[in-house]
Amino acid sequence: MHFITIVKLMRLSKLQQAAEFFNMNDLVQAERLYKETILSKPECGEAFLGMGRIALKVEQFDKAVTFLRKSCELLPNEASPLIYLSEAFNGINFEADGLTALEYAKHQLPNNPYVHYHLGLQYILFGYLDKAEQSFSTVIKFTQDTLASYALQELTRLNGNPKQYFTLLEERLKQAVPDSQESIVLLYAFGNVLDSVKNYSLAWEYFEQANLSQAKQNQFQTSELNYFFQDIKITANANVLSVQRELKEDNSLQEIIPIFILGLPRTGSTLLEQLLTDHQDISSAGEVPYLSRDVVNYLFSQTNLQYPYVMAEVSKQQMAIAAQVYLDKMSIHSKGNQYVIDKLPANFQSIGLIYKLFPNAKVLHITRDLPDIALSIYRNNFSQNEPYFSSLDEFKQYHNLYTDLMLYWKVQLPKFIYEVSYEELVLDKTKIINDIYECFGLPNQLEQPKVKDKIVKTLSNIQVRRPINTKSIKSWHNYADKLRLFTGSAYGD
Repeated sequence: MHFITIVKLMRLSKLQQAAEFFNMNDLVQAERLYKETILSKPECGEAFLGMGRIALKVEQFDKAVTFLRKSCELLPNEASPLIYLSEAFNGINFEADGLTALEYAKHQLPNNPYVHYHLGLQYILFGYLDKAEQSFSTVIKFTQDTLASYALQELTRLNGNPKQYFTLLEERLKQAVPDSQESIVLLYAFGNVLDSVKNYSLAWEYFEQANLSQAKQNQFQTSELNYFFQDIKITANANVLSVQRELKEDNSLQEIIPIFILGLPRTGSTLLEQLLTDHQDISSAGEVPYLSRDVVNYLFSQTNLQYPYVMAEVSKQQMAIAAQVYLDKMSIHSKGNQYVIDKLPANFQSIGLIYKLFPNAKVLHITRDLPDIALSIYRNNFSQNEPYFSSLDEFKQYHNLYTDLMLYWKVQLPKFIYEVSYEELVLDKTKIINDIYECFGLPNQLEQPKVKDKIVKTLSNIQVRRPINTKSIKSWHNYADKLRLFTGSAYGD
């Protein structure tokens, strides 16, 4: 640490020092100082809030709930403890409690724009879109700071007639710092509003500006992934894939069977997930990092090897324990059901590992017309600063890597991957879903979708609440001259 920084910190109280360390992402020092503060001042709500935020950051959500509840008791007139408590409840899949915390915050602090903003986001999770729109409208009445821009973005997504926000978007965009996250959010929003009124040429200009700004924040290039994808194929050869984990001798306990929905982003995985979970035996964990984080971290701790190289060296016993690590995480979401969905798209990189862990798993590879995927990615704001989300050229490279790897998996594991077409799903959802149920050996139980009763946390959280329609099929035709890089064929042709 720089000497000047040390001197500056020494002049602060322990509580202030802890906050500074937290901002520097030195969570060890921050936690130490918060704990010391609590020991000397047991009624210090800010210290419990700090401990809760640390627990949130490392995804120890149960611990976060405990600290943040105490913080709410000690700081009854502040919004932050309740907002963070809601986030902690969401982390342990108690979203209803998160909603209760925010609605209580609204009752206690009716003029706080941050409460209304987070309440709006929570309403979207539940599909309460009218309430969400009302919350975001309240935000832009109460504040003119950066938060108003994010609320405005949500309003353009929620409202069926977003052109009413033209003037507000223009005003906010003039005030925003160029290339800031705020300006990027506004540019995407403006582009999508223009798209809604069919001004496609001007809409593209805004999408282009947004992507160019976002690309400046990228830390790597897609080409840097080439060796990783090649190493997956080299490592996951037929011999390695033939060695699976030790199966339990006692089959009296029915094991969770994971359903992996994977592929490229913006291919309709959320729609597929929501339709599948209409079945009484299927629940969903959503997009979770249990495979790429928890399983891979465990295997690394045992072998000192990262994925994909660990596949060739791990023992059957270690693989069995790794599988249990994953199943323990998924059991939180099972709701007593045998089948639980994991819909993290990037799991396509790990199909070989999935097979070694769970030879009985169901892998659904969802595809979509490539130009439509490219357009959907280009016009949407992804929180991850990854190059293929903000550049058509980079996405083309990523698509090539993906296509090559998927073809490899199909050769190695031809009966393990079930193909689902987004277009066919939209045009005849009953047939496609019933075909999948038949593949799983489940009776056909597809009823009228009850999507509004389910939690949706992905970028499609608003779109999936609305009636299924064909508007997004071939929507790339409106930008055909801009998407020539992708208009030769759809994936798999």
